[in-house]
Formats: sequence, structure tokens, C-alpha cells
Amino acid sequence: MTAPRVLVVEDNLALAENVTELLEDEGMEVLVATRGEVALRHARAHRIDLAIVDVRLPDVTGIELVAELRPMIPGGEIIFMTGNATLDTAIAAVREGVFAYVQKPFDPFDLLALANRALEQVKLRRERAHLAHELERSEQLHRGVVEAVETLIVGLDHDGRIQMWNRCAAQTTGWEAIEALGIDAVDNLFDEDDRKAVREWIELAWSTRPQEIEVRLRTRDGGHRTVRWSQASVISDGQTILLLVGLDVTERLALEQRAADAEAMASLATLTAGLAHEIRNPLNAAILQLELLSRVGSRLENERARERIGGSVRLVQAEIRRLSKLLEEFLSLARPRSFDLYPISLAAVIEHVCTMQRPVAEAAGVRLLADGLDAWPCVLGDQGKLTQVFINLVVNAIDAMRGCPHRTDYTGLQQIEVSAEPRDGYLVVRVVDNGPGMPDEVRSNAFRPFFSTKEQGTGLGLPIVKRIIDLHRGSIEILPAPEGGTSVEVSLRLAPAAVPAD
Repeated sequence: MTAPRVLVVEDNLALAENVTELLEDEGMEVLVATRGEVALRHARAHRIDLAIVDVRLPDVTGIELVAELRPMIPGGEIIFMTGNATLDTAIAAVREGVFAYVQKPFDPFDLLALANRALEQVKLRRERAHLAHELERSEQLHRGVVEAVETLIVGLDHDGRIQMWNRCAAQTTGWEAIEALGIDAVDNLFDEDDRKAVREWIELAWSTRPQEIEVRLRTRDGGHRTVRWSQASVISDGQTILLLVGLDVTERLALEQRAADAEAMASLATLTAGLAHEIRNPLNAAILQLELLSRVGSRLENERARERIGGSVRLVQAEIRRLSKLLEEFLSLARPRSFDLYPISLAAVIEHVCTMQRPVAEAAGVRLLADGLDAWPCVLGDQGKLTQVFINLVVNAIDAMRGCPHRTDYTGLQQIEVSAEPRDGYLVVRVVDNGPGMPDEVRSNAFRPFFSTKEQGTGLGLPIVKRIIDLHRGSIEILPAPEGGTSVEVSLRLAPAAVPAD
């Protein structure tokens, strides 16, 4: 431990040497100055714990010296000594905040006791300052950790109002701390259907450590993030705060769902490949027998019997055709899992799809538009498979608006618009309709095999579309259209600029 350093300011050199010897015997380091300017020079160069100052010096008074010396020895103490004590000097000493005031001649042991008490005071003061500094540094470190972690940290008071809001919470929700602090957390962050469960969980968290709760968190833009909440601790800083930690699991849940869907599709593909052969044989036999039955029936003389047999044959043939179509869709799931991708003009694919489907759309009272095809860049893909994708999407949009009343709040017309824009190495193609829109439940299940809202639907159209896009290493997403209706976004990789489209 460093020895305390004492500055003795005394123009009587003999007295200064005696005081120095007395203090050094107690293990103190002593600096001596016979003039005020020398004392100030020592104070600038060294950390002084205690200054023992004579009131009268050759170049300055002790009172004047202390006024300059005090800022140079922060945390240190000063003892005055004088051979001519007056009331004025005593008052001045008190005003300057000196530790003690001794008169010459003094008892050496009294001076030593005063010096030791002054140094104990200095030690205590500096230890407190050090602890305060360490506490502030620790708090800054903890604040830095709270701001840096990739988890939401939210502090609530007993009224459920937000008292702490870290950077991750702001990034996840879109609300900055200045906007979030003081608001009711449950009413502003959670949907009405979830508020009761969240309030009960928070109430329980004040008295115990409940199990984690997973609930959707509302964002500023109207979206949702799924967050798993746990109670970290209850902290106190003048008031009691419930500290909650939230982990955003939205992407993980989506990844798990995609993995489950992929596994289901793989299992379905394996099953379909095994059953296809067994199904085709009886279908072919049934088609052949129906053809023979139709010919026999057409030769009957009884017109009523001929018509009944013919109608029954046509009905069964239609059902067999529907079953064959379903089988073809099954088989498309079992076919090879990769394509030979090459640069293609997606604009040409969309133009072809629109040309084929425009008469169907017009018959349903829907206008079909494609925007800025000449400016579309080429993508990497399989032309036939992508044609299948966009036919399916356009037909779905037409079917969604078929029979619906015309919109008068937007364009006054039922409309499907196909547009595209390059983004981060992909071409993002949007198929947007202004129809009745798609409920959240339907949108979240749209890519599940066999899920369909159509009376005659197989529930395989969109799963096949998604599989084709996945094999193109792209993505597809169904979103609510800003003006109402549905927007389907398909992202496909852009072809290298130097490679011409096939």
C-alpha cells in the first residue's frame, strides 16, 4: 500500500526538518517547501494527502496559499500552524475548510495525532470516492449489457407501466424508449384476445417465478412478432420494478414450420410414388370399360335407356378425369427435387400467362394487367415450371373475385395486377388483386397440402407452387394488399447480367 504523502510548508527550515523526521518515523513520505511557489510546484507534480501550512511565508500568506492549493489536492486535508494566532486567521482558516489549526509551539505528539486523524479522513473519503466510481462503472457496464443483448428487456412497475425499455425492444417493436416509457404494457403491446392471459402471468410473476409464456407482440407498423417471455428478476431503484426478458422466436417458429411442411411433403411424395402405379392400372381399366359401355349403350333401341346409360357414363368419366387430375398433382410432388435452372425472360412467361388467362378473367368481370414487362430483368429458372406457378396464382386470384361485388372504394373495378422490382439479387414479382382478401387463418394455412377453401379444390395447387419456388431457391409469401385484397410475392434469383435469356 502506498505511504501517505505529506507536504510541509514552513520557512523555518529547522522546524520543517523536525516535523519531517517526526512524520517519516510514522511511515509517511514528506515533501518540504519554504516558499509558497515551491509548495504549488510540489502539488502540481505529486498527489498530496495532507498539507501542513505555516500561516506566514516569505512570498505569500498561508490563507492565500490554501486558496490556490485546495483545488490541487482533491480529497486531501490541510492543517494550519502559526505562532501568532488571531481571530481573523482562525475565521479565515475555517472558511478555507482546513482540518485543524495548531499554535506554535506545539506538542509533537499532538501534531502527529492530528496528522493521523486527517489522513484517516482522507483515506475514508477516497475509499468512498473509489467505491462510488466502481459502482458507477458497474452500472454503466450493466446498462451496456442490457442495451447490447439480443433479447427484449422490459421493466414494469406495479401498475403495469413500462419503466425500462432496451434497444432490442425498440428494434423489435419499432417504438423508441421515449415513446414506450410510461405507457401501459399490456394494453399497448398485446392483442385484446391475449391481454387477460398476459395480465394474469404478470400478476403471478410479482410473487413467484411462473413458467415462460409465449405470446404475439404487436409492432408499431401493425405486424406481430412471437415472443417467449420469462421473469428475470425484481430490482429496486427507489421503486420496485418487475424485470421481464423476451426472446423473439418468430423466425425459429417459421423455420420449424417450414421443416415440418417439407417433411410432410417428402412423406407425401414417397407415398404418392408408391401408389401411382397401383392407381393408374384400375383407372385405365375403368376408362376402357366405360368406353365399351358407352358404345353398347349407344346401340340400344330404347331411347330412354340409351340416354340414362350415356348420362351415367359421362358422369363417371368426368369423375375419373377429376381423379386423374388429382393423381397428376400427386405425381408432381414425387418428381425429381431439382431443376436445371437457366436464364429466362420472366416477362415473356407473364405475358404468355396473361394472354391465356385474360379471356377467363374478362368473363369473370376482372381486368388483368401486367406492368412494365419490357424493363424486367432475366431470372434463373425453369420456364415450364414457372409458367405453371403463375397460371396457378392468376387463376386463384380470378376465382377469389368471381361473383364478388365490384369494389367502389378503390378503383371501381375488379382487377389483378402483376408487377416486379429487383431487390438484393432477386426479382420480386407481385400478383395483387383487389378482391375480398384472405383471412389470416386461411393465409397461414395456404401452403399446407390438402387445405382448400374451394368446394372442388384438391388443396395441392399452392403446395406445388411453393415446392417449385423452393426448388428455384426462391421464396413465396401471401400478404394482405395495402388497399384491400391479396398480394402474393414471389422472389426469384436474378440471372447473371452477361448471360442472355434462353
